[in-house]
Amino acid sequence: MPSAHERLTELKDRLEAKTRLMQDVAHELKNPLSVIHGYATFLTREKVPPADAAKALRVVLSNAERLIAMVEQLQDAVRLESPDFSIETRPVEGAALLQEAVESAEMEAARRGVRLRWRSPVGDSLLVLADPKRVEQVLANLIGNALKFTPEGGLVEVIAQRDGGDVRFTVTDSGPGVPADELAHLFDRFFQASEGKRKKRGLGLGLAICKGLVEAHGGRIWVESLPGAGASFNFTLAAAARTEDDGEADAAPDAARR
Repeated sequence: MPSAHERLTELKDRLEAKTRLMQDVAHELKNPLSVIHGYATFLTREKVPPADAAKALRVVLSNAERLIAMVEQLQDAVRLESPDFSIETRPVEGAALLQEAVESAEMEAARRGVRLRWRSPVGDSLLVLADPKRVEQVLANLIGNALKFTPEGGLVEVIAQRDGGDVRFTVTDSGPGVPADELAHLFDRFFQASEGKRKKRGLGLGLAICKGLVEAHGGRIWVESLPGAGASFNFTLAAAARTEDDGEADAAPDAARR
């Protein structure tokens, strides 16, 4: 039974953590808002050259999209804490999930000059029990992070393979890796990597949301990395048994995509 002093200390720590959290969120949201406000003010001037106006609109759009993404992350984080949150799983082809996620990220990979490919084992359809939209959200986040931290000319690979009674999905990158003392905290809410090559703007919610979504499926998620040797993010989903109703036409493609 904690003492009154211990309870008071715990409450104080929680209050301080909440205060820091609100400060961090306000800071991250203010940055794109300030940029939008500045360029919108610029556009109200008379006789703005068309080229300058076009540039200003692109910047406004980019920061508006960044702001929307942050708000959506906050909403997802709140939903995961709700007792009403639920997912609806059904048998889904693991390779189809990979293909959809990779194809959605191909333009960003090309813009960054990073090779992006996916593969699944030959002769294995890898049917999984999943909520497709939620799993695609997890894959999109992991692939997006991998692209951010992979230098031009590097490689991001997405793999699905059997792992006992589960299917393991892996996203690897050839970036700078993660310091050993930070590995255990990457999936914590609002955790930001230390100053260095993996430091990026954001709320620090993406990986925490991934963790919540994977665990809602009954799976687990983890990361393996060595500094300077890239990172490998893994998560598991329960494998589903194929029935006669699935048919041969639904079999996942045995493929490696570059």
